[in-house]
Amino acid sequence: MLSSLARTASRTASCTAQLARRGIKTEAEMLAKGLVLPPYQDAMWSYVKAQRDGNLLYIGDHVGQDEEAVTVRGKVGEAADGATVTAEEAEKLSGQAALRLLSTLSHYVGGDLDRVDQVVKVTGIVNGTPGFQGHGSVANGASDMLFECLGERGRHARTCLGAGSCPAAVTVEMIVRVKEGDWKDGILVSTH
Repeated sequence: MLSSLARTASRTASCTAQLARRGIKTEAEMLAKGLVLPPYQDAMWSYVKAQRDGNLLYIGDHVGQDEEAVTVRGKVGEAADGATVTAEEAEKLSGQAALRLLSTLSHYVGGDLDRVDQVVKVTGIVNGTPGFQGHGSVANGASDMLFECLGERGRHARTCLGAGSCPAAVTVEMIVRVKEGDWKDGILVSTH
């Protein structure tokens, strides 16, 4: 019998080969690194997950979630200051939020992240304790993940700030430039 790790490696190799046959390089490279996009989650209320303006996609905030896709809430900082989430945990949540942003981006570019030209801007919002000043290191989790997944196309300008209250410990949003192409029902269906 194959171990769980061997089955996962086999599935990853199979998915990587399928993506390579379709000519989708970015996702194949991500899978080879063990980076898997979480399932796309549609908007819950009267908004859309992303809005297009020409070749720019404005992707609204995505929060850090745990392994069961449950939003991690709480204050970031030192336990002595009343924090419930450490800076290190928040940095990982920021990277996870970036994967969720990429999942949304993948949805809007027809499942092909090769259609991404450049991540332009990222904003990281940290629900920190009043004395917390490590917002940059927390937001760097998202920056590192975008670079890991997209290479130079993932480098971006960034703003990171703290919030007195927030629905999650970490929230990240981004602006992305995609390649010229044809859109149908809000989805990029082909590039020129």
